Amino acid sequence: PLNPPKRWYDRYEGVDIPPATIGDWARQEYGGTQTSFAKNGDASRGVVPEDELRATRRSYAAAISFVDEEIGRILAALEERGELENTLILFTADHGDMMGDHLLYRKTFPYEGSVNIPMIVRWPASLGLKAKRGQTRDELAELRDVFPTFLDGAGLPRPSSVEGMSLLEILRGKPGRKMLDLEHASCYAPKDGWVALMDQRYKYIYFEHTGQQQLFDLSRDPEELNNLAGKPASAKLVKQWRQKMIEHLSIRGEPWVHDGDLAVQEKPVRRRANNPNIKE
Repeated sequence: PLNPPKRWYDRYEGVDIPPATIGDWARQEYGGTQTSFAKNGDASRGVVPEDELRATRRSYAAAISFVDEEIGRILAALEERGELENTLILFTADHGDMMGDHLLYRKTFPYEGSVNIPMIVRWPASLGLKAKRGQTRDELAELRDVFPTFLDGAGLPRPSSVEGMSLLEILRGKPGRKMLDLEHASCYAPKDGWVALMDQRYKYIYFEHTGQQQLFDLSRDPEELNNLAGKPASAKLVKQWRQKMIEHLSIRGEPWVHDGDLAVQEKPVRRRANNPNIKE
């Protein structure tokens, strides 16, 4: 993500790139770690020199512009060939990048810089959808929705083994999901494994190797600066979300839930978690 074409990198010279956002919880957790991309290209957390961080965020912005330019070429080619109005287009991404937000870098983290990715659908006129183009929706969408969306667009049924839902169904007026689950096994550091649940307002995160938990009110705190977990005024709300996670993971059994509560795991679980509701 840090190697855009030079012509795009040069365009961002002198441009005011927004600085990283850092919550107090992150300063406490990672503020004591000094690192440098020049010395460690795989650095995933800690304080890096300001000039390195600025160049990193500039490079990322330039890379996004380059992607935007290439998408424009594809759209122009479809229009020139007369195929734009019978082509279903869905633009998304595998993940984002923390880019220094909360003193974190790279992917795999449960915060918005990493998990909040584009999900843009342009449907062709040939599908006959009555939905208004150019709208922004706030339903919870995810990568598991990509395949069902294309099956729907092709007029094919969704097999029972396929998770996710068609975004075209949402555009037809079908209600979206009320809750979204996210998770990632340990990657850069042994303690990093986490599971999360979110609705259209809150995001609850549980780190299964440390027992730490976080709760963010994304409507009031979209940059996740204020961790509500551990604050007396939010104790009841945190307890409710912890219970939601217990219920969500209870179907997996050990080592996720023990004696009716979230368990702390000694080793990462790198296989698909048990879920008898899903047919392989």
